[in-house]
Amino acid sequence: MFALHVELAVKPGSQSALERTFVERFLPAISVQDGFVAAQLLRSNDIPTSYRLCLSFDHQASQQKWVATDLHQEVWSLVENLCEKGYTVAGYTVV
Repeated sequence: MFALHVELAVKPGSQSALERTFVERFLPAISVQDGFVAAQLLRSNDIPTSYRLCLSFDHQASQQKWVATDLHQEVWSLVENLCEKGYTVAGYTVV
């Protein structure tokens, strides 16, 4: 299984909008993709503007197929617009 973690710094005051966008737009879009396993948006207990998006797919190829879709571009831009420029992405193999 493949896991992707994305560290996001949300723009101050946009936390509720990010959480709403994840639940109402991003999650419904990603959850119907082939190979999708799980998605979570984690809010830091220490830094109010720090979030981690955790995605799991059966294989990295499935995640890459999702990233190449127009739907991904649509919903990811909604997330990006609520965040500061730049984010950290790390891929993992689940053991």
